[in-house]
Amino acid sequence: MAVKDLFRGDYIGGVFAGGAGEAFSSVDPYRGGVVLEARADVAAVDAAVKAARAAAKGWRRASLDDRIAALHRVRGKVGAHVERIAEAITAEMGKPIGEARVEAKSIAGKIDGVIAGLPHELPPAAPGAPGEQRFHALGVVGVVGPFNFPVHLCNTHVIPALVVGNTVVVKPSEVTPLCGQRYAELFEDAGFPAGVLNVVHGRGEVGAALVAQAGVDGVVFTGSYATGRRIRQATFDQPHKKVSLELGGRNPAVVFDDADLDQAVREIALGALLTSGQRCTATSRVVVTPGIAPKLIARLTALFSAAKPGDPTDGATFFGPLASVAARDRFLAALAGAREAPTVEVLVESEEADGAAGVTPSLYRVSGDEPHLRDELFGPHVDLEVAVDEADALARAARNPYGLSASLFSARPEALEDFYDAVRVGVVNFNRSTNGASGLLPFGGIGMSGNWRPAGSCAPRLTTWPVAVMQAAFGAVTPHAALDALAAD
Repeated sequence: MAVKDLFRGDYIGGVFAGGAGEAFSSVDPYRGGVVLEARADVAAVDAAVKAARAAAKGWRRASLDDRIAALHRVRGKVGAHVERIAEAITAEMGKPIGEARVEAKSIAGKIDGVIAGLPHELPPAAPGAPGEQRFHALGVVGVVGPFNFPVHLCNTHVIPALVVGNTVVVKPSEVTPLCGQRYAELFEDAGFPAGVLNVVHGRGEVGAALVAQAGVDGVVFTGSYATGRRIRQATFDQPHKKVSLELGGRNPAVVFDDADLDQAVREIALGALLTSGQRCTATSRVVVTPGIAPKLIARLTALFSAAKPGDPTDGATFFGPLASVAARDRFLAALAGAREAPTVEVLVESEEADGAAGVTPSLYRVSGDEPHLRDELFGPHVDLEVAVDEADALARAARNPYGLSASLFSARPEALEDFYDAVRVGVVNFNRSTNGASGLLPFGGIGMSGNWRPAGSCAPRLTTWPVAVMQAAFGAVTPHAALDALAAD
C-alpha cells in the first residue's frame, strides 16, 4: 500500500492554507520512509481560533436541526473517504488495515450516537421546575489528539462539541498529520460551514499554543499524564477555560480460580496485543489467584512467545509495529529499567522484530511492588502477579494510581459487586477485555487517568455548562407584602 499525498496546509476558515513554518514529516513505522512532508506554523493557531470565534455566534444560534443537518452531510460523505482515511492510519502509525477501516467508519457511528443520545444527556428541567434547563456551548473548543487513534480520538470529541453549538480547532498528533489532513478533507467535501471546524498541524509547541490561547474556552486532550499535568499548569490562571483530560491507564485483569481459562486467555491477549498495546484501555497487568495461576501462566507464556507483529497492510495481521522507532526505543528502554528490579522474572522478553518499529510482546512475573508498575509503557507488555486469595487479588488491583479500565474473570456474578466496590475505575468489565469501550456509555477515568469523562456518552455535557432560564411576564411584579407596605409609605 503506497500512500502518497501533498501537504495542503492548515485547514482554517473552510480552506487549506498551504504550507508554511517549520518542516516535519510522518514516517511509515513498518516500511520506513516518509509518508507526508508537513509544516508547523505556531502563528496558525491564532488564525484558526480567530476563524472559530468569528463562526461561533452563528453556529451556536443555528437551530439544533440545522447543526444536525450539517453533520448528516458529513456522515453522508464518510463512505467515500473511509479507504483514504484508513490507508493514512495504517501508513502513519502502523495499525492493521482492518482496525484502521473500523476506526475510519466510526466517524459515522459517532455522529449517529451523539445525536441519538442528546435527549438523555441534555435533558429538560424536572417537571414542575419554574423555568428552563438549557446547556450553553462553551464557545471555541481546542482538541489535541493522540497518535494511537489519530482520527477516532479527535472525532469523538469534535462531534459532540459541534452538535451542541461549539466551534472547534483540532491539533492532530505530529506522528499522523496525513490522518488529520484527510479528516479535514471529509468536512471540506461535505461543504461544512467555514470556520466551524479548523485543523492546525505541528509538534508540541503548536499544541501548547492552542491550549494556552486566551480565545479558547475549552480544551480536550488525549495523551500522557505528564503532558496532561503541564496542560493543567498552563491553564491554571485561565479559570474561564474548561480543561478535560484523557490520560491513559495501567489496566488490570483479575482472574479468579473459577474463571473460564480459555475466555480469560483470549480476552487478556486481545487487551494486551490489539494495536500493539498502544491503547489507553490496554491490559497491562494481570492479577491471578493461585489455583488457576499455573495454567494461566503457561498459556499466556506460550501465546506471547508465538505472537509476532506483521505487515499492517495485510488483512490477516493481528498487530503491527509500534507507531514510531522512537516509541519502540522508549518501550524497550522502559523494559530494561523494569528488569533492574530483583523481583522481576522474565517469562517472555520483547525483541525487535520485522518492520522499522516492530517489537514482540513481553510477559513479566512481578511481586506487585515494582516501581515500573506506576508507569504506562504503551506497548505489548503484561506484568503478572499471583495473589494469595481473592481478597488479596482485589487489593492488588486497587493499588493503582490510574483508574481507567479493569476486568474481572469469574463464574460468579456476585463477585462483580466485590470488584466494583474495590477497584476504582471508569470502565468495569466482567469476563471481557479491558479494551473495547462503547461510545454509548460513559468513558474516562479517575486518578492519573484524567477527569470529566471526556469521551463516550457524557461528551455533549462536557462542552457545555448548564443554565437555568427563568422568565416573568412583561410588566408582572413579584409579590412581596413587606415591600408593598414600604412602597405605600
